[in-house]
Amino acid sequence: MAGKYGPIDRGAQEKLDLDRMMSNHGASCQSTDSATKSHTAMMRSWRPAACRPMFLFVLLLTVSVPAGHAEDKEDKAASSGDSADATVKLDGTFEAIRQFEVTADNKHLTELVIERIVPSGTNVTQGQTLVWFETEPLNDKIRSAESDLAIARLDLKSDEFAHEQFLKQQALDKAKVRRTRDEAQQNYDNYQRVDRERAIKQAKFSLESSQFSLESATEEYRQLEQMYKEDDLTEESEEIVLRRAKRAMESAQFSLDRAQIQHDRTIKQSIPRDDANQEEALARAVIEYEKSLHAMGIDKQKRELELERKRIKLEQQAEKFDEMRAERKKVVLKSELDGIFVYGSVTRAKLPAKPVELKKGTSVSGKQVIGTVLDPAKLQVRVELPESQLKAIHVGDRCKVVPKGVADTELNGVVKSIGIVPLTAGKYDCIVSLRGKALADVLPAMTCELQFAQANQKAADGAEKKDKASK
Repeated sequence: MAGKYGPIDRGAQEKLDLDRMMSNHGASCQSTDSATKSHTAMMRSWRPAACRPMFLFVLLLTVSVPAGHAEDKEDKAASSGDSADATVKLDGTFEAIRQFEVTADNKHLTELVIERIVPSGTNVTQGQTLVWFETEPLNDKIRSAESDLAIARLDLKSDEFAHEQFLKQQALDKAKVRRTRDEAQQNYDNYQRVDRERAIKQAKFSLESSQFSLESATEEYRQLEQMYKEDDLTEESEEIVLRRAKRAMESAQFSLDRAQIQHDRTIKQSIPRDDANQEEALARAVIEYEKSLHAMGIDKQKRELELERKRIKLEQQAEKFDEMRAERKKVVLKSELDGIFVYGSVTRAKLPAKPVELKKGTSVSGKQVIGTVLDPAKLQVRVELPESQLKAIHVGDRCKVVPKGVADTELNGVVKSIGIVPLTAGKYDCIVSLRGKALADVLPAMTCELQFAQANQKAADGAEKKDKASK
């Protein structure tokens, strides 16, 4: 066969034409008929005598090959697309598993002023001093607390002495109210046993005496009158004696009337009234006695409770003073592990959103986290897992961890845990453990990308259906 530029080897020409045919077929053919037409048009350009055997061979390939070849290319394209879609990429942050928060953790000495502090980002060792505080303000506060404690102890002694005096005074008061009650009881008993009957008898005796006096005076007047009738006494003497006797009789009558009234009043009024008064006096005395004892008991309990509260308060004040002296020893803060010292608190592997500025003269609180020591030897990755990925990512899944700040570095990871409840809206806490030895260039708080290669279930199902169809 001769080409445009001279003779062409037949075998090479056949191979070239076959490759061109397959390329054109893979790009545009839709069925066996269209492929046959394409190959027929292509074969027309060949010389009939030389290429007829080749035409039959190509026609045979056109009929048998294209369907399977097209399926292979479709599977490859689908596999390529599925591989790209199956890779889940998430952002994470390297977190030090071991970290130590630098804080005074003071309860009482809360107003601290930094005198000196190690720069942020310094590599520190265990036991190294990181922060120094000014001591004079702390000493002033401790001296003031010591003075307050001494005054409180003196006040307690005074209160205890006053309580002792109170108990003695209360004992006297108890004795007094007891005597008052006993006196009322004695008066009541005397009235019931003696005075009441005596008053009745006295009223009755007075009445009887008055009656007897009246009777005597009346009898004497009658006898005198009878005697004077028979006697020769002058009329004047007779009138004088009779007038006196009559006056005595009238006086006796008046005394009798008074005695009668007094008797009636005593029996009907005085005795019932005295009965009621004595009953009331005794009842009031008993009530007053019980009331006084109750009030004294309550007052005693209150004073004892108040005294006990002051004792407890003094103990707490003494304990507080001891704690303040212990906190005074925290005038310097040291690291408890080897690592990198950074300012502020590290939360979920992330540094503070704003730079923390600490220097000489900066005031900090007793509970404030001044800094954090991060151990870069053992790291893990913190991830805020989107809720949409909960079905794709599971505990135990493996992934590739690519640090964003270190070139050509790739680590292996496995999902350690996934939070049950959201950390924030639509975000779940996820921890990925790193496998293998940690790299020196990878440090805590650096960011990374996690790549999860997930198996495409749809592709697997499609392949299974094709296998069943071919069988």
